[in-house]
Amino acid sequence: MQIAFGSQIRSYVLHPYRMVKDHRTKHETGNPDRVLDGDIDDFVKATLVAKARGTLGQAVAGED
Repeated sequence: MQIAFGSQIRSYVLHPYRMVKDHRTKHETGNPDRVLDGDIDDFVKATLVAKARGTLGQAVAGED
């Protein structure tokens, strides 16, 4: 994958709503403060599960 605008792994939204979304696994949380403080265990687990299933980074039906 080429490193370019739009190829980010995660999006952090802090305003007007609060959310962190991993674009490779589609895992998201509504508590960005925990993630910014280093609590990324759920994202690591989602990545490992997706990699084991062979679905890491695959597009999800209905997603643009």
